[in-house]
Amino acid sequence: MESLSMNRVYDYMFHLITEYSKLQKFKPEKPASANEVCAGSLLCIAEQKERELLERSRVVPSLDQPCKFPVEDRNRLEWLIQQKNKTIENVRYMEMTRTQRGSK
Repeated sequence: MESLSMNRVYDYMFHLITEYSKLQKFKPEKPASANEVCAGSLLCIAEQKERELLERSRVVPSLDQPCKFPVEDRNRLEWLIQQKNKTIENVRYMEMTRTQRGSK
């Protein structure tokens, strides 16, 4: 949780939406009635507290590829995946032996 920041959350959301968009079977088109809104236009109509929140939450998506974990995070993730797979194998083995004992 210490390394979790809004920049990382927004990066994740950006990359998630980008990858998801590649799965779409249609090409989205902008409606004729759509208006482009710049980030600053919201600040013009926002009250002081809203303006402060909008300023703090403004981020630019990273150009890094998704899932670029630091090495120590990657190693931890690989260890967790191995542990999960071992647990699944153990449960399957227990189910198989229980089924075999029950059929005798």
